Amino acid sequence: MTDDPLQQGTPPGSLRHFAVIYAAERARPLLMALYAYEAAIAETVQASSHEVAHTRLHWWRGEIDRLLGGHPQHPVTRALEPLREFAGERLSLLHEPLVAADIDLAQLALENARQLEAYCFRASGSLQTLAAHASSGDASLSEGELDFARRLGSAVRRTELLRDLRRHLASGRLPLPLDALKHAGIDPQSVHPDTMTPAFGAVLLAMRDELRRELRQLPDALDRTSRTRQRHGLVLAALHARLLARIEPIGDLGRTRAEVPGWAKLWTAWRTALRAA
Repeated sequence: MTDDPLQQGTPPGSLRHFAVIYAAERARPLLMALYAYEAAIAETVQASSHEVAHTRLHWWRGEIDRLLGGHPQHPVTRALEPLREFAGERLSLLHEPLVAADIDLAQLALENARQLEAYCFRASGSLQTLAAHASSGDASLSEGELDFARRLGSAVRRTELLRDLRRHLASGRLPLPLDALKHAGIDPQSVHPDTMTPAFGAVLLAMRDELRRELRQLPDALDRTSRTRQRHGLVLAALHARLLARIEPIGDLGRTRAEVPGWAKLWTAWRTALRAA
C-alpha cells in the first residue's frame, strides 16, 4: 500500500484503479480523491478501538464542514475542493459515508431491502454521485446519470458486502436485510461465519443473482452521450460483475477472499471503456 494519502483508495491493480485510469484525464484527480476519502473512512471503521474510530469520524465530520466552508486541511479534502465547481451543493454528500460508518460501528440491523438500499447509498451511492459529477465536468448531470450513479453505488457496495460477508459476520455485523432471512425461515441470531445451512446458502445465491441482473442492466440507464461521460462508472460496474462471478458464498462462506485476476481486470476495463468511447 502506498504512503500517498491520495492513492490509498486506488492502489495499483485494484478495481477502482482500473476504473480511474479509463476515466477522462481531467476527472482522474477528483476520482482518486473520492476513493481516498472512502478508504480513509473504511480504515477508520476497522480501527481496533471504537473510541478511536468515533474520534476519527468526529474529526472527519469537522473536516468535511471545513471543506464545505472553503478551508480544508487534509490533503484528500484539499484535492476534493475543485469538485465544488461541478457538484455545487451536492458536495455535502461527503457527509453520507460518515453516517454509514456510524451504522457499521453500532452494528445496527438492516430490517428490510429499503434500509439496505439507504445504507448503500450513504456508503457508496453518495460518492458515486459525486464521481458522476467529476466525470461529467461542466455538463449538468441528467436524471439518467443520477439514477445510474445511485444504482452503481448500491451494486458496488452490495457486491463487496457479499464478498466480505465472512469478515462482517466475524466482527458481529449482519449486513443483510433481516426480513429476507426470516422469510426463508432463518433466525438471524443463528447466522455464524463458520456455519452454512442450505437455507442461508439459497438466500445468498438469490442475492448474488439479483446483483448480477442489476449490474447487467446498469448501462441501460445512460444514453449514448452520457455513456461516454460516465465511462469510469461503466468500467467499475463491469469489473464488479467480474468480481461477483468469482464470489461463491456457500460452502466455506468465502473463506478465501474472491479476487479478479489481473489480466481479467485489464481486459474487462479496456473492453468496456472502448465500447463507451
